Parts: sequence; structure tokens; C-alpha cells
Amino acid sequence: MNLTLKETLVTRSRALSPWTGFYFLQSLLINFALGYPFSLLYAVAFTCVLHVLWRSAPRVQKALVGVCSLVAAMYFPFGQAYGAPNFNTLLALHSTNMEESTEILTIFPWYSYVVGLFIFALGVIAIRRQSGEKKSWGKLEILCLVFSIAVAFVAPIQNIPWDGKLRLINIGYPVFRFVKDVVVNNREVLDEQARMAELSTMKDTWNVLAVKPKYHTYVVVIGESARRDALGAFGGHWDNTPFASSVNGALFTDYVAASGSTQKSLGLTLNRVVDGKPQYQDNFVTLANRAGFQTWWFSNQGQIGEYDTAIASIAKRADEVQFLKSGDFEADKNTKDEALLKMTAQVFATQRTQPQLIVLHLMGSHPQACDRTNGKYTEFVQSKETSCYLYTMTQTDDLLSKLYAQLRNTGDSFSMVYFSDHGLAFKERGKEVQYLAHDDAFQQNFQVPFMVLSSDDKKHRIIKARRSANDFLAFFSQWTGIAAEQIKISYPFVSNKKGPPVYVTNFKLQKVDYNHLGTDIFDIKSK
Repeated sequence: MNLTLKETLVTRSRALSPWTGFYFLQSLLINFALGYPFSLLYAVAFTCVLHVLWRSAPRVQKALVGVCSLVAAMYFPFGQAYGAPNFNTLLALHSTNMEESTEILTIFPWYSYVVGLFIFALGVIAIRRQSGEKKSWGKLEILCLVFSIAVAFVAPIQNIPWDGKLRLINIGYPVFRFVKDVVVNNREVLDEQARMAELSTMKDTWNVLAVKPKYHTYVVVIGESARRDALGAFGGHWDNTPFASSVNGALFTDYVAASGSTQKSLGLTLNRVVDGKPQYQDNFVTLANRAGFQTWWFSNQGQIGEYDTAIASIAKRADEVQFLKSGDFEADKNTKDEALLKMTAQVFATQRTQPQLIVLHLMGSHPQACDRTNGKYTEFVQSKETSCYLYTMTQTDDLLSKLYAQLRNTGDSFSMVYFSDHGLAFKERGKEVQYLAHDDAFQQNFQVPFMVLSSDDKKHRIIKARRSANDFLAFFSQWTGIAAEQIKISYPFVSNKKGPPVYVTNFKLQKVDYNHLGTDIFDIKSK
């Protein structure tokens, strides 16, 4: 047998080795688990990387495979629901308390954890592979090395028109991208939190020009994770909001949230925003304080620290603040939104001469919805979690009804606004384990309820004009009669007059035209 034929047979035997297929399967699953779009190119290239490392540095290869498999196994359930790491993912990691973390872990379908365990098991098998006698490199190893290096330059070269130069940080291997995305986005979150902490302790810069409140008491109710098509009063298929469907007031059927997660959305909604950055010292609470209002903040959401979340930094500016959850391990319990009504009742029990601003921040429809309802629902729709989600709308509607009755009983003039911070998207659609989670790819992630109910309203009216949460401060100024130099009014918010084009902020902190988003229709199928 001549030398050329021998080399050809050796190369072919290595290429057709079961371990080659094994590493290719690992590469595919790791790519899939980390939340990036499937790429055959990078799967083959990473297989080549593992093959070359095994031939040259097996211990390094085992360490790489072990770490990648462990991370991929742990991230797989999250990756399928939320995609690759981004600013919002890291922000949620910093601002989620123990109760919310537990709820998130229990909402994923069981088979996501099975796949995660399978990925981990493959990693264990790869680590336990016995290294044999060290052999010299052949054509296959050289080809793999050249190919894997060439593929590493594909994304950096493609990004030259945008970056102006070749940047190796843009290497497209999913494993490399995952590390880069975690590090870069975590740094951005820490920078934002540091900026938030600095601004939150600064004096506000509001220059109030006039204060002419029409009502004595103003109430802002901030809902959680309620997509508009889940509420009957706002066009949903189910008759699950009897109060909102009949009460006198203005209901907006085309109100669009600023972003797809609580912290980012409310940070952009409730603060003055300059060049895309919230000015945390200038928010609707400090504006009310500056105008001479007495301010109250009652929350059923967790408080991790005093200034380390966008919401906590705003809440702490109120004259009186109470959190039902403090965010520590001892206080993490499934408290009900209705407990907030005891706090409002105490406020209303005393006559006050100052105009009042009362803010209620609900847990509302936050995943896992069945934890909000104790597993209760009235109509089964596709899955238990979806059914519970619909019932959370009824619970919030009932709370609003009771709060409205409290306001009526005071005898004072009042106005109440209710809106949700963001919507949700369906995951595992059409399956028995269907659930809803945060997303930024669909219009329904930003379609939320918004309504204004006042003591002098005479009829139930629907406003179909599109409105954006980015204009909330302009609404707040018109609503409360507080005019400020920094707030420019371009149109009457509570009207059918057409507003400006609506943009939303996605999880990568990019402004996106709302009209260009896809749709995530609520399937009304029941079983």
C-alpha cells in the first residue's frame, strides 16, 4: 500500500470517527442552548475546534467542553424562552428577587430540563474520553485548523462597514458571543445602575410653571405583564373585566408600552428621558412633590435595595413608601395585590388639604400566573397557565373596582389612571404546557391597557387613537395640571387626535418602529 493511500485511509477514518459526530452534536446543542440562531457553519467550525484541541491539547479541550456543556445545560430553558443574553436579561438577573427567581424556574416545561440534563450528560461523556497515544497531525487536522480560523473572521469582516475596522470581538462562534454578550451587557447594566444611584440621590431639576389640579386625589395604578387582548374591556375575547367594561371613563385601545420588561419600560415611562437615557431624579413623583402634592407609593413588587432598580429609585422619592415585599429571603412570600387596599383605606380615612398623588404598583399578571390566582381560573384555554393568566385580569379588575369605590366614598374629587408596564408573548404555543413570558419581537409585547377614570365622568368612552408610554409625562402634566418647563405638550393626550409615530425600545436598547414588529395572536381555542 503506497503512502498516499495510507494517509487517505487514516484521514478518512478520523473524519468518520464516532467522536466527530459526537462533537458535532454537542456543537449543535450548545449553539441551540445559548439562544442564538442556528448556524451550520459555526456548528461545523466548533466541531473542528474541538477536534484540533483533542489532537493537540486534550486537557484544554476537556475543560472547554466541560464548561460549555455545563453553561449550555443550565441556560437551555432560559435560552428557549428569552433568547441569547442581552441588556434586559442581565438587568432582570440583577433586579429579580428570590420569589421571582423560583417562579421563573417553575414556569419552563419539564422537557426543557430534560434537554439540559442531556447536554450535561454529553459533556460528562466527552470529559471521560480516554486520550490514547499522541499522533502526528494529518491533513484533516490542518484543514480543521484553517477552516475554524477562517470562520472566526467571517463576522468581523461582515461588520467592517458598521465598525469601520476589523474587530475580533465580533467573532461569531456562539460560545464566544455568549461570553461577550454577558460581559458587555453586564457592564452596561452596572454602569446604568451606578448612574441611577447617582441621579436618584440628586435634587430634581423640575422648573414648575403652574399648578392647577382639577381633582383633589390622583391615583396611578401600575399593572404588571397584562397584554391588552387578554382583557375583555379592551377588545379581548373573554368577558373577564366587568368593572372596566362598564365604568364611566376613557379606555385607550391602542396604548403602546415603552419597552418589554418592567424595569426598562417604567424607567422610560415614568422618568424624563434625554437622549434615550432616563433622568432618574426627574420623575413623575418628584414633579408632584415639586408642585406641592402629598405623595404615596404602595407596592406589591420586591424592593431589592434603595436605589438599585428603576422602580425603587422612583418610589423612594415619595413622601410615604410601603413595600409588601422587601426583596430579602424572609419577606419573599406570595402577597396579594388586594393587600394594598388596606393602605389606601388608611390614607382615605384622614381628611387632607393638599392635593394627593397615590401610586399602587401591582404584581398583576406576572408569570407564573397560577401563583397569582392560587391555581384558580374560570375557563380553560389551551393550558392551565394561560387560563390562570386570563383570570389575573379579573383579579386586577376587581381590585380597581374596590379602589374606585374607596375613592367614591371619600366624597372628594378624584381621577385614577390604570395601565400595565408591558405585555407578554406565548411560548410553547399550542401545547399543554403553553405559557407567557417576556419578549420584544411582537406588537403584543407592547400592547397594554390604559384607562382614565374620574369622579366627574358621565359616560364610558373608547379612545382609538394610538398613544405611547414615551409620552406619559406629557399626559401626567395635562392630567394633574402641573406645567413644567421641561415637559413639552404637542397634542391633547386624552382625545382622539392623532399622535406622533410610536417607537419602542427592544432588549438590546435599540429603538424600533412599532409598526415593523410581528404579531403574536391570542388563540381563543378552549378545551
